Amino acid sequence: MLQSNEFKIKNPSGIVQIVCFIILLVMMLRIAIYDTRQDNSASLLTYVIYGWILVISIVLVINICRSFMKTSLLRINPESLFINGRTVEANQIKMVMVRGSFKPILGIKPKNNKIVPIHLCFRFLDDEDKGMKELSKWAEENQIPFIHKQFIRWI
Repeated sequence: MLQSNEFKIKNPSGIVQIVCFIILLVMMLRIAIYDTRQDNSASLLTYVIYGWILVISIVLVINICRSFMKTSLLRINPESLFINGRTVEANQIKMVMVRGSFKPILGIKPKNNKIVPIHLCFRFLDDEDKGMKELSKWAEENQIPFIHKQFIRWI
């Protein structure tokens, strides 16, 4: 049973990123196949292409795995947040950002980071309105900006 300050959260699906990486992977594979057919010797470009294919494949697998991860818990405490098994103190948070209005994605940006870390990016599963109100109230009480804007998250 969830307490009044606990909410079920889930990683954002990242379907747009997954589709983009699949398209990029297909394009890179076509270039690699074309390069291999044109010249049988291994050139520097061939190795660079294979390196990019490896990186894109790894990021694609990570995104797919994250989209199928089980739900987690957000617990709102007076001076901290407990998110995905980690405690984040209020004095470590620069701002809380909300992206979108239909199934909004929330990102908690630490003071020392330029982008939102992947473990601090989530969306509410149930009681979305109540969760947003509670988190907004918590941010206001701790003098943390709660803003609606686009943000970048890692992977």
